[in-house]
Amino acid sequence: MGDPDIATTRKRPLIDAAQQVSHLKDRGVRFELMDEWEAERFLRESNFFFKVKAFAKCFSRYANPGSERYGSYINLDFAHLAELTKLDHHLRETVLSLTLDIEHYMKVELNRAIMDAGDDPYDLMASFFDFERERKVGLLEKRVDLDSIRSKAPTIMDLSGDLTALDARTVISTLASLLHLASDSLDGLDPDHTERSLAGLGGSLYTRGLVEKYGDPGHMAVWTYLELASFGGVISLYKYCLFERYAMRDGEAVKGLLFPTKALRNAAAHNGNMLSTLGSKLGKPVGSISRMAVEELGVDRELASLTKRAPIVHDFTALALCFMHLVESEGAREDAAERLRALCGRFAVHGDYFSKQVELRNGLAMLGEVMDKAAGLLSRP
Repeated sequence: MGDPDIATTRKRPLIDAAQQVSHLKDRGVRFELMDEWEAERFLRESNFFFKVKAFAKCFSRYANPGSERYGSYINLDFAHLAELTKLDHHLRETVLSLTLDIEHYMKVELNRAIMDAGDDPYDLMASFFDFERERKVGLLEKRVDLDSIRSKAPTIMDLSGDLTALDARTVISTLASLLHLASDSLDGLDPDHTERSLAGLGGSLYTRGLVEKYGDPGHMAVWTYLELASFGGVISLYKYCLFERYAMRDGEAVKGLLFPTKALRNAAAHNGNMLSTLGSKLGKPVGSISRMAVEELGVDRELASLTKRAPIVHDFTALALCFMHLVESEGAREDAAERLRALCGRFAVHGDYFSKQVELRNGLAMLGEVMDKAAGLLSRP
């Protein structure tokens, strides 16, 4: 068996559920807690192979190249993978519920702050769009490679000539190529993204009326923006108003929680695997999250250190803290507490499955601890 850590671009054939089970058996996965027939049924009716297999990265493998078991999984049963997919599903549901509340109460706080400040709703949005554009241009000035951009000038000139073509297909293809070149050159960061993102909402039955009647970014009221903006767009306006324009919040405490909360919400909304990152390493953790987990949630210091390593532990802890800081409604807090208690209980059902995988076991324990501690604090009057 080749080195399992080396990525390959070779094409793989589509195989049926029985062949998928055989493939897993060849790599050391056992079918004792869940037999092969049940596994096949699970892969046909409840989930699919690529998604289930992703959780295998959380488990150890034989690492000695001289061993005939090299690359095979150690003490991994298919039931362990199936359980992680189920826990991931329950976790996504809770993440989406909590972030919907966070988004709503961010809007409530924004509305209150703007009313109290007596701000002009149109001037505010014009100022915000200018601020976001300048912020992104400032980031790009530090990132862009001017020599690389200039080297593309001949290609751009050649492509521009095709814009005079008589057939629409050529013009569309040319514009798409120019768009890709611009996006690559700007590292995917569009200075006008905040405004452009609103224009695409005109095709939805749920937002078309607002876009057609009030959606001109050049003359938009703040209440219209709050109805149209994505979660990320609401966060941007929140940070601008509460931290920059009105200086009403301590920036360091909440600011560091917003991006990981957004990242986790997006992963959940797109049905992405989250617990599979317990087998990954975090690139740039927000150090204050570990400290806040100890000081505000009362989490054990050793467990809290996992926020500096595992992406899902880091982001879920940030989400719990963000909820506690931003959601003041007693009803919403109690509902969240109930959800977190239920999720914590569900995570504990088959905890013995993962007892031999240290990182996985500790990561799940930390998530359970955050759920339990946050639920207790949210239930307090």
